[in-house]
Amino acid sequence: MSSVNVKTAIVTGGTGALGKFVVEKFCAEGYKVYIPVTSLKKFMQVFDSSLDENSEFTLRKIYAFECDALDEASVNEFVEKVSGLEKGRIDVLVNTIGGIHPSVNTADIESVEFNKWFNLNFKTALHFSKSVLKKMIPNGKGRIVSVGAMAGLEPAPGRLAYSVSKSALIVLMNTISNEYKRDGIRANTVIPSVIDTPANREWGSAEEIKNWVSPEEVAEVIFELAENRLNAVRESVIKVFGNY
Repeated sequence: MSSVNVKTAIVTGGTGALGKFVVEKFCAEGYKVYIPVTSLKKFMQVFDSSLDENSEFTLRKIYAFECDALDEASVNEFVEKVSGLEKGRIDVLVNTIGGIHPSVNTADIESVEFNKWFNLNFKTALHFSKSVLKKMIPNGKGRIVSVGAMAGLEPAPGRLAYSVSKSALIVLMNTISNEYKRDGIRANTVIPSVIDTPANREWGSAEEIKNWVSPEEVAEVIFELAENRLNAVRESVIKVFGNY
């Protein structure tokens, strides 16, 4: 594949439990991937396989720049840097940044805590989507995929901030799809059930784990959406529930 035809993707949360599988999937398919990180050291720990004697070295086009995803100016600077390096071409944005807060009932949640989780789960995606859209629109094409949660589809007791932020994420993707469909841009929300990660295995039983989805499966669906291979699917919300 010539350098002219190499597609470019930005994957937020690319060093996370799901994000790293998304990055590896896109790289394996020939994409050049850029990751916003708060620590280049963490990036190297996740993706540098040169010191792993059991790993076969392969040249991968994965790049990282420091960026505060909670700061809109920092996000704009990151996107401008990627756009400059790629001559304005950004084909795909995948938003995987997120987190879930400890259970707390509505009457007891502090505004500071609510804002913290809303900003993490929603505003990071808003910042990146806004900035990347400005690069996609002139090109007449683009794909944005965000990772949601079941709590965004129905109330989850004790998880108000998480539920509201993930619900807002779905609205964001639906709005982008409607506003920019004439510009060749599509946006989707992928809703996994429980993802089989080391952190989740700490509390899941052996029987529960059997019904979870693997991060590889979620990454595969995200890639299929990004490549427009699911063009006949008109649902903007894609549920990846496995046997859950």
